[in-house]
Amino acid sequence: MRISVALAAILLSALGLCEQNNAPPTTMTKMVVRLSGPSIKPRSHGALPRTIYRAGAHYARIEDPPDARQQVQKLIVIAEPNAYSVNLIDKKGTHATDLGGPNDMHLPIVLPFDPKRRVPELDRLEFGDEFAFFQDAHAKKELGPIINAKPTDSYVIDAANGRGVLIVKSGTETPIKLSWQTTDGSFSYEYIEYEDKPFDPALFAKPAGIAYKEVPPDDSGSENGP
Repeated sequence: MRISVALAAILLSALGLCEQNNAPPTTMTKMVVRLSGPSIKPRSHGALPRTIYRAGAHYARIEDPPDARQQVQKLIVIAEPNAYSVNLIDKKGTHATDLGGPNDMHLPIVLPFDPKRRVPELDRLEFGDEFAFFQDAHAKKELGPIINAKPTDSYVIDAANGRGVLIVKSGTETPIKLSWQTTDGSFSYEYIEYEDKPFDPALFAKPAGIAYKEVPPDDSGSENGP
């Protein structure tokens, strides 16, 4: 499963118009996540950790591990209205400028949980907003498992396509694991790291040394969707 490529397509189609006068955020959230599931082979490229940064409503960065077999190492940088998708190995990439509606940036988690998009509500489940999604869905709070000798809290949703479980550090909103039971089996994201840090504008700058191809802007002004 090439989750990074699919995420890139969704991100570029879901970009919103940035207000140019907005000051940059003061903090950003760094997430290091690892996906597992019935279609993810252990030690395969799809099972390797990804690093994701989210800052405010208009900044994001996704760093994929290198795939030696495919000669690809994807990097996505979002600083609305600009979006860059590059291959760090062959030094080629694309640049898109959004001219559409007022949507903010989205970092959807839905792909492995609902690949055929049968549950529209899952579009709102995003990296960096996991706890808010479960709260809005009135998830049932339960005592979570002991992980690394520490207590946790679990939040459970019974949805049309299966059961979703978010495990957080006890008494916090910090995710440790997010899983979704589907007809194809159970898929899980393990959060190796989830931490707020001071905003670093260099992470969201245009990647240097890349030969870019311009993607024609979408100036339809309509609501975009994945």
